[in-house]
Amino acid sequence: MGEPAGEQSTPAAAAVGAGTKEPTTGRGSEARAQDGPKADSITLENEHLKLSFLAWPYHPGFRITRVEIKDFTRKKEATSTERIPVNLLEESGFEVLGKKDTTLEVLKLGDRSDSSVTFIWEDTLGKEKRITVILAERELAIIQSDSLAALLFRCPAGLVPTEAFYEYDSKKRAWIYKGDKTEIGLYQVYYRDGQREVNYLNAKRIGQLKKGNREIEPGPYEWVALRSKYFTAIILPSEPVVGKIIPSVTKKQRIGLSFDIEGGREFRLYFGPQDYNILTKMGHKLNRIVELGGSAFRWLGVIILKIFQFLNHIIKNYGVVIIVFSILIKLIFLPLSQVQQRSMQKMQVLQPKLKELKERFKDDKKRLNEETMKLYKLHGASPFKGCLPMLIQLPVFFGLYAVLRNAISLRGAPFVKLFTATIVKNPEKAINIFNFIRIPAGELTWLADLSQHDPFYILPVLMGVASVIQSLRTATDPRNRLMTFIMPILITVIFLNFPAGLQLYWFAFNLLSILEFAIFRRGARSGGTQWQKDRTSKMPSVKNLPKSSRR
Repeated sequence: MGEPAGEQSTPAAAAVGAGTKEPTTGRGSEARAQDGPKADSITLENEHLKLSFLAWPYHPGFRITRVEIKDFTRKKEATSTERIPVNLLEESGFEVLGKKDTTLEVLKLGDRSDSSVTFIWEDTLGKEKRITVILAERELAIIQSDSLAALLFRCPAGLVPTEAFYEYDSKKRAWIYKGDKTEIGLYQVYYRDGQREVNYLNAKRIGQLKKGNREIEPGPYEWVALRSKYFTAIILPSEPVVGKIIPSVTKKQRIGLSFDIEGGREFRLYFGPQDYNILTKMGHKLNRIVELGGSAFRWLGVIILKIFQFLNHIIKNYGVVIIVFSILIKLIFLPLSQVQQRSMQKMQVLQPKLKELKERFKDDKKRLNEETMKLYKLHGASPFKGCLPMLIQLPVFFGLYAVLRNAISLRGAPFVKLFTATIVKNPEKAINIFNFIRIPAGELTWLADLSQHDPFYILPVLMGVASVIQSLRTATDPRNRLMTFIMPILITVIFLNFPAGLQLYWFAFNLLSILEFAIFRRGARSGGTQWQKDRTSKMPSVKNLPKSSRR
């Protein structure tokens, strides 16, 4: 821990470096630097963050070697339930570097406390360069004495994975930490350019940059950020700066970043969760870093997130929140569901007439289509009305998927934790079928994390059974009975590795749809279909229609 603020400046040998080396990349120099002084690292800490620093003589700047987020945890090992605080950085860390200056010989520490420290570099003539860092909440303020001095912000290895996905290496006889597969696809660089537009770069776009098929929008830049699935590191200057953004893709499929700026006095570094509310309060459109769906449906993802947060303040269990949300969606779309039910009912009543038309005009497709459309029009039926509610609900599904997959508030959110079981004890015998169905070794708890897939695959199977029952009860054409099995099975397979929260929503929604259909059928049996039977019985038989298509 640090010493009380206001102490006299002390030589750096009492505080910085640990047999460490200077940055191997340093503003125009690719030569490997000399060893730094052997000493302990500097640590700044508050209730949210614990940061470790290294610094060197003759090279203004520092390296943040560890960013520990104290209020978020991850699994310590693949097969254990022990959890440790999230760390965002590897050993290469996050560097804030000035221009290398061999005339600087002494590195001292100025005013120092638990949450702040001043680095002082002094040359042979006694001239000083200062950089003060102050930790407050989840932000690190950086103030340099020379506002014209260029700085390089550099995180070559990117942010480390924080989610639990492991593969067993039989050669090494050990679990190898791979990170969540969905997390790998969410490593990105975000920035706000001179046109005040928020843009992003993923691995694919970085590849296009290297091939010359894409360009990074010119600055000055308002901010630049690295993100993983749930966490982010943001560089936020006090005012827009001219600089160069250089992204890279590491061997581990993460996104690295170098942000080389021409000058600036004050900066803020944010290390923490992609919390929509926190980033919104910070302004500058930083909340766009939170992935809540594509640009067309992002607004819907934001609304769903707000609804979830509101309900969670009351219910305190996101599993129950998802069930309540499914009830709300069912009530909102109830009028459309009624249209769908009536349309299917009409189609069932019209099946005998449609069969007659097909037999009568089996050799005249044009006349068959004309008479079929007349029949639909006469009875107000349409096969497309049955698909309408599902099509309208697709944006809700996409928004819900984005929220359940990316919202930090649902990370590690449990539902019921009904039971804990160990299916496989020996790591070598962990279940991995085509790298698709994965059941790791160790203790597994059912529905302990709604942001991850069901470890026992119970919920997607229940969801598939409910889908089959719903399809069987709503099928209008007996000849399509095979499709009533194929489609639910296909959906179940697609959903196998989706977040358990999304599986729970779909399962609850299917149960509500089955209940709704049962209630509708009871109403129909008490007289709801009589008018349709009367109308179809009064309709002239298609046998009286001429076979010719001429009128």
